[in-house]
Amino acid sequence: MNGPLNGIRVCDLTIAQFGAHATMMLADMGADVVKVESPRGGDPGRGIALQPDGRSAFFLAHNRNKRSITLNLRRPAGKEIVRRLAAQSDVFVQSWKPGVIERLGLDYEAVREARPNIIYASATGFGPRGPRAHLPAMDMVAQAVGGLAMANAAPGDDAPSPVGPTVADQTGSLVLAYGIVLALLHRFRTGEGQQVDVSLLGSQMTLQAWNIANHFLSGEQTRGGRRNAISPLFTFYRASDSWFAIAIIDERQWPALCSIVNRPDLASDVRFDGRSARDAHRDDLIAILDAAFATRPREAWLREFESADIPCGPVNEYADLARDVQVAANGYLVDVPAGGAAPLKQVGAAVDLSASPGAVRTTAPELGQHTEEVLIELGYGWDEIASLREERVIL
Repeated sequence: MNGPLNGIRVCDLTIAQFGAHATMMLADMGADVVKVESPRGGDPGRGIALQPDGRSAFFLAHNRNKRSITLNLRRPAGKEIVRRLAAQSDVFVQSWKPGVIERLGLDYEAVREARPNIIYASATGFGPRGPRAHLPAMDMVAQAVGGLAMANAAPGDDAPSPVGPTVADQTGSLVLAYGIVLALLHRFRTGEGQQVDVSLLGSQMTLQAWNIANHFLSGEQTRGGRRNAISPLFTFYRASDSWFAIAIIDERQWPALCSIVNRPDLASDVRFDGRSARDAHRDDLIAILDAAFATRPREAWLREFESADIPCGPVNEYADLARDVQVAANGYLVDVPAGGAAPLKQVGAAVDLSASPGAVRTTAPELGQHTEEVLIELGYGWDEIASLREERVIL
């Protein structure tokens, strides 16, 4: 494979979603990601949402293209194997509860002894400093503390409303992978390794950067719901059969929209003359557009919007994505082979590179599938591997 991270080895001590998806993105781009798992069941993600055939889409979606080894890190021999693996790795990634990695003697200073220019990345809940730095966090907590749950609350309602998918974990994984690549670039230029910390809290705030900045400028608090969107021309509407989105910020497109809905009079209505006026009378405008859009099917409206160069699109459910020709044309969904089982449809690599593209090479590994293979690469002999198994350091 000619991926941009070909030749980069990652020692992966992540579990669940946040860190695991970040290292998977590195693996998609060619990195050799060696996932270290406990012999006692491995990554807890293996047991989430198990299907009757024993597969977990949660685990498969976050761990493809990796190799799995099992190590009992309570045993000195297990820790020694991690140190030897780190010494031959470019990146070390961990996402354990604060304090655990230090008690294991695998913190940054300890790992740096094995590889002085190591890039040591931590996926944390609240960041490396402050009174909550030692506390664990999960997606729901991050959505709450980072402000997203309240920003998504319905207008006039003080009850928080989290986003359905685990958006905090996924956003964190994107930022973590970005941070690791930045550190690799820095090392390429200077030879210097470093620590990388990406938190769920910081990532959630990055996701909402515009909304947060707008609050401190205007005092406005973002709220969810159609009637609290950026504007009545930047929201969702229902056609006679299903929902669609429009997103108009160019004032020149307003008369075109009026013409499309056969209401040219709206363009000269003082209530809707400019964005401020439309925002002040948003309920009136939404009611008018609701009535207009309900008269025709979605595809008819989308064709007219597209002809007028008005940003628009269908509101898809997940099943719709598999039928979306745009998704198919760009390979955003891929069928990942799964040995004797039916292939699993997954989201493909997030970045399209013309000279060194990523690829889905293998499905997520079975627990400990590559233990012997990796140990041999680290210089262990078969007699030593047999002893490690007898001592229950490995499976």
